[in-house]
Amino acid sequence: MIDIQVTLNQTIYTLSAGTTLAQLISDIGFPEKGCVFALNEQVIAKSRWQMTTLNDGDQISLFQVIAGG
Repeated sequence: MIDIQVTLNQTIYTLSAGTTLAQLISDIGFPEKGCVFALNEQVIAKSRWQMTTLNDGDQISLFQVIAGG
């Protein structure tokens, strides 16, 4: 199977071609609540994580929402 490389917050991950954003999030163990992901500088809605297929060279940024008062 063909592998791809993506960068998540400056860390390179080697994945199988066809991996979705949801699979990456699950495999790495990030909590789904309170996280926002941007793919190539475009925020991806949580409702689209399952259908967003990653490509070789993609840049992914993770932002964790912090609430305070």
